[in-house]
Order: sequence, then structure tokens, then C-alpha cells
Amino acid sequence: MKEGQKMTPQQRRDGFADHWQAVYTFMPLFEEPVEMPSFEVFMDRMGQHFGHVEYMGENPALPRKATDMAGFALMDHLVTDQEKKQEYPSQLLLFGMSEFDRELWDAHIISNFHACQEEEKEALLPRCRYALLAANMMAATLPMKEEYGIMASYADLLLELFPDCLGIYWPHSQSFTSRSYYQQPHWYHAENHFLDGGLNIRMFRIDGTDELLFDTLGLTVIGLPDLQFHCKNLQPDEVVHFLRNLAAYLYESGDVIEDGNTVEGIHHEKWVCRREDALAGPMRVVLDVNPGIYAGGNR
Repeated sequence: MKEGQKMTPQQRRDGFADHWQAVYTFMPLFEEPVEMPSFEVFMDRMGQHFGHVEYMGENPALPRKATDMAGFALMDHLVTDQEKKQEYPSQLLLFGMSEFDRELWDAHIISNFHACQEEEKEALLPRCRYALLAANMMAATLPMKEEYGIMASYADLLLELFPDCLGIYWPHSQSFTSRSYYQQPHWYHAENHFLDGGLNIRMFRIDGTDELLFDTLGLTVIGLPDLQFHCKNLQPDEVVHFLRNLAAYLYESGDVIEDGNTVEGIHHEKWVCRREDALAGPMRVVLDVNPGIYAGGNR
């Protein structure tokens, strides 16, 4: 992009999801601006979730407007600077409330808000008019499940402190989770709670065919490959369950599946995995699972 050239809404949306991100963000959404809790209450809850927490700044206060930011050092979650041989606390940030940027959503993105039933989308999404912005900092060298477990817990904390929050938008996975959805466990292992918002499984119907394309959003940004699955003659619910399990395996084990490795298929087949360019944007390299006799396209 040329210097001074403004990004299009599509480029801005894709920019959250098409590469690894050193800083991870999410957006609690509201119908109207709300009052911040007291600083003392906020810090008490931070301590309950993260242990020893220190405010970063001279005048302890929560952000009152969009240009304000509060930073918090997590003294029990330290990162190591290998060059300087020093340890630093990872950080959590909170930015003040602003109008929600509706250009982050389009019809395609909304159609893949699978954590919401259609009636819930109709009831909630038009009311999402304001947003806070929550982020981490100095956390990229933490173990993966520690870094993103902190973000999952931070989302829980903000839902606790803001009862008027309608839900959370996760721009890196293009997923919206209502407060009721996010506050319910959806994984066998509680440590995978981050994936409730940080993982989105999308589905596309291929025009003029009986084929379906599934992929994930949200893994590329945390240093894992997103998944892709182009198929026919399989039940969508079975494919979603398969991809959820495979995504959870990568989250728990790391980027351990190499080109040519196989995974166990829905009916106990051996399905071959390979790195390929994504068929659906954002443009990124994904781990494509070839479902053998169920494969779509010309494979």
C-alpha cells in the first residue's frame, strides 16, 4: 500500500486475521455508553483473576473517553528478554468507550456469527453501537495457552464488571459471542475457553455444486495454521465437530502437523494434510485437510 493511502474496509477487516499478531484485541459491545466501575473494584477483580497486578502510570484511573487508556502489569505472568537477560511483566490494556466501527462487519461476516442463533442476531446486533477495546501487550513470548488464557479470563472479567455488555466482537476471528454464550463452557478442557471467541469456523456453499467449503479464522493470528476443508456428501455438523476437535488439538499441542501427515477422519479414515493458499479470504496459508472420497473440487 502506498504511503498515505487509506485502507478499504475489507483491507481493515482482513488485516486483523491474515497474519500473526503481537498484540491481541477484542471489543466488548454496548447499546449505550456506560459508567466505569470504581478503580478499587476493578483492581480487586484483576487480582482475583491474575494475582499480583500493578497499575501502569502515575494517576490510577480507568479510561473515561475513547482517547484514554489504562495499562496493568501482570506481575505473576512474566516474559523474558533473552538478549537483555531480564524479565518483564506482561500487560493488559483497556481503552475508553467509543462508537463501534460498523465497517468491521459486512453481510458475509455476520452470516458466519455461528455462536448466535438467527433470532439472537436480529435482537442483539443492531443494538451494538458502542465498544470498549481490550488488548494485551508484551505477551508474545508467554507460552501460548498462558497468553491466550489470560485474554479469555480478561473477557470473563469485563463481562462480570459490565452487566450491560451485550457481547464481545473478536476481530481476529471475525466472531461475535453474546454474553450468555461466552459465559457458558463449550470445551471439555476448561483451558480451551479462549477458543469460544478466538476461533471461528466458517461455511461456504460453492455455487452451482453440492460442495461445501469450511475453514477457520483465528488460528493464524496466534501462530498456528488455520484449517481448510473442501468437501461433498458430508453432514455440516459432522465437519464442524471435526474441525473443532482438530483446532483444539493444535491449540493444545502446537503447530505439529506437517505436510503429508494424516489425521483421523470423521469415519476413521486417514485424511492427508497439506499447506495451501486459502480458498476464501483473508489471504493466508492454511492447513488443508483432504477428505478423500468426500473431497470437493478436482482432487
